Amino acid sequence: MPYCSRCGVEVDFGIEECPLCFMKIQKDPDKPAKEPVKKKYPDEPVEQPTRRILTPKEKRIRAWEIVSVSLMIPLLIVTFTDLIITETISWARFPMTTLVLVWLLCTFPLIFAKRPVIVTIGITVSLIGFLALVDYFDNWNIDWFHVLALPVIALVLFLSLGVVIASFKVKQKGMNIAAFILFAVGALNLVLEVVISNKIQPKATVSWSLFVLVPTYIVGGFLMYMHYRFTKDTDFKTKIKAKLQM
Repeated sequence: MPYCSRCGVEVDFGIEECPLCFMKIQKDPDKPAKEPVKKKYPDEPVEQPTRRILTPKEKRIRAWEIVSVSLMIPLLIVTFTDLIITETISWARFPMTTLVLVWLLCTFPLIFAKRPVIVTIGITVSLIGFLALVDYFDNWNIDWFHVLALPVIALVLFLSLGVVIASFKVKQKGMNIAAFILFAVGALNLVLEVVISNKIQPKATVSWSLFVLVPTYIVGGFLMYMHYRFTKDTDFKTKIKAKLQM
C-alpha cells in the first residue's frame, strides 16, 4: 500500500493527500497505482471432454467384435497353412470346426443376453452340429453321433431348459438357482453313464455316476433348505417392520 513520505502513514490506493499532514502522496512507479481487483469467484474450470460410458449392450457388442476378430486370425492361419502344405483342406477341418463352435458359443450369450431360451437352443444346436461334423470328418460317415452324441445333447437341452424355466418361475432367486444346476448335473451324469455303458457293454450299468449324483443332490438339497430358510426369515422380519411403521 502507498504511504506518506513525510509522516509515514499508510493510505489506501487512490488517496492523493495524507489525512494528517496533507502532504501529497508520491506515486511509486514500481508499484501499481491502484489495488488489483480481487475476483469474488475463482476462475471457472475448463471443461474437459468426458468419455461416454458404454451401455451394457454396447459393451457386449464390442466384446463380440473382439472375440470374432481374435478367432478369425487363427482360423485363417490354420486354413492357409493346410492349403500350403497339403494343397487341400485335410487336418485343418477339425480346428476350423472347433473355432467356429467357440465363436457360436460366445455369440449367443453376448448377442442374446436377455433371451436365455434362445441362448440355450443356439448353444445346443451348435453342439449338435459340431459333434455331427466331427463324426463325419473322421471317416466321411456318421457312426456314433446318433447313438451317443444326439441323446446326450437332447438331455442337455432338456435339463438346461428345465433350469431356465425353474429359475424364472421362482420369485426370489439365490442359492436355489445353484441347487437347480446341481440337480441337472447329477441327472446328466447318470443318463450319460447309462448311454455309454449301453453302447460299450451288452447291458447298461450304473456305477461311477452315483458318486456324482449323490453329492450333487445332497448339496443341492442343502442349498434349497438354506435359501428358503433365510427367505422365510427375511419375509418375517419385513412384515414385522412394516407393521411397526404403521
